[in-house]
Amino acid sequence: MEYDLSTVEVPPPEKMTEEGVEAIHDVSIQIMEDIGIKVAHEEARDILAEAGATVDEENEIVRIPESLVDDALEKPPSSFTLHSRNPDRNTGVGDGDTTLTSTYGAPNVLRYGEGRRASTIADYEDLAKIAQMEEVIGCTGYNLCEPTDVPQEVKHYEMVPRSLKLTDKPVMGSTYGEERARASLEMVGIANDDRDLSKPYMTGIINTVSPRTWDTRMTGGLLEYAKAGQPVLISPAVMANASGPSTLAGSFALANAEILTGVVLSQQINPGTPIVYGLPSSNVDVRYGSFSIGSPEGGLFVSFAAQMARSYDIPVRAGGTLNDSKTIDDQSGAESMFQLMIAMFSDIDFMLHAAGILNSYSTVSPEKYVLDCERIRYVQRFQRGYDLNDETFAVDLLEEVEPGGHFLNKRHTLEHSKTDHYMTKIFNRQSYDDWESKGSKDAFAAAHDRVNELLDTYERPPLDEDIEQELDEYVERGKEEALN
Repeated sequence: MEYDLSTVEVPPPEKMTEEGVEAIHDVSIQIMEDIGIKVAHEEARDILAEAGATVDEENEIVRIPESLVDDALEKPPSSFTLHSRNPDRNTGVGDGDTTLTSTYGAPNVLRYGEGRRASTIADYEDLAKIAQMEEVIGCTGYNLCEPTDVPQEVKHYEMVPRSLKLTDKPVMGSTYGEERARASLEMVGIANDDRDLSKPYMTGIINTVSPRTWDTRMTGGLLEYAKAGQPVLISPAVMANASGPSTLAGSFALANAEILTGVVLSQQINPGTPIVYGLPSSNVDVRYGSFSIGSPEGGLFVSFAAQMARSYDIPVRAGGTLNDSKTIDDQSGAESMFQLMIAMFSDIDFMLHAAGILNSYSTVSPEKYVLDCERIRYVQRFQRGYDLNDETFAVDLLEEVEPGGHFLNKRHTLEHSKTDHYMTKIFNRQSYDDWESKGSKDAFAAAHDRVNELLDTYERPPLDEDIEQELDEYVERGKEEALN
């Protein structure tokens, strides 16, 4: 009997029925039509009013009819390619694979032997180099950490060029107002030698201010990216119990209404602008007032986001190796793996915070980064599954090996142990005596060795000298104008 089968791909887990998805959508439309969304940006209100929304100028409240939502949802692509200055690094978003992206925005860093401290631009550079070296990471930047040793007025001129020079992967950019968004887009245009941005080169996070508010700066960032045809991750961080209802259904509907408002606005500005449905939401633990991103409820937000985005036929961003632990310990490992598996099994298209995050988005750690990349490789191996065929059943080999024998000295073992089994880069599988003789290193220490190895072997990817000079000159002009 001959076999040639592979493990059947399991559909993503879904917590809502089709009727549940429709109910969330209907309540979101009710919020948009009847209650309204505050849009603080005057140009954005004018655009929505011209499209047919009702605008209360005094209170900056916009009420968007369902017909505008339906029309807008027809326009964004179901998938797109995020391009890099190295075409071999281009990554698809919405094509069936998960684009894994670095941490974002942590003002603190935890490094082995140092403890927790404020992030610096040197930390940013190390994180960019690690992102370049870790093959599972498909996109990097903008805010790998929040460096506290550079002036806030010019931080985009410090971070974006470093991402563009230190990596040749697709990058994210600033969305904090029109000026920073425009500068980010112009810098990526220079680096890719495509000033008109004829392709999607840069994506950015657009955060709403829940409940029901699109503030001036983020809306301005959306306008600039949409005008340039660059993808945006519309990402309300609704916090159940605080900026959203305690009940998850209420927070789901609120977040969905805020996202749909951004979809409508972006498609009015530039029909076909790529949109990623983003939801970095979870609950606040009312005992401490803390945003609990490692909670089970955070996982439910991920599953919800995946279902809603699929129903709208647009890519989705959610999840990550999220946790609330203050250091690298059992809690960080358990919560990170829990959130990672939910996100990857839910077929998330774009995963921010895929590696490195600690302490409810507030701390980044290079050691945690490489540990998370190892977790990712574990999950990816599980997702790959296994083949069922004559070679893998190995019936002839089973007949050859005597009862009670072993397979260690067989060529079949030599070949398939390299292809069918993942060999961990960090986690220890040695005997206790071997582990003890080599210093009894825990995972934190082993990860530190991995970080040093990556940084020691890092080589900056080549960048055309004329392009780099043009980029440097642009940055210097921008910094001078911003500081004066």
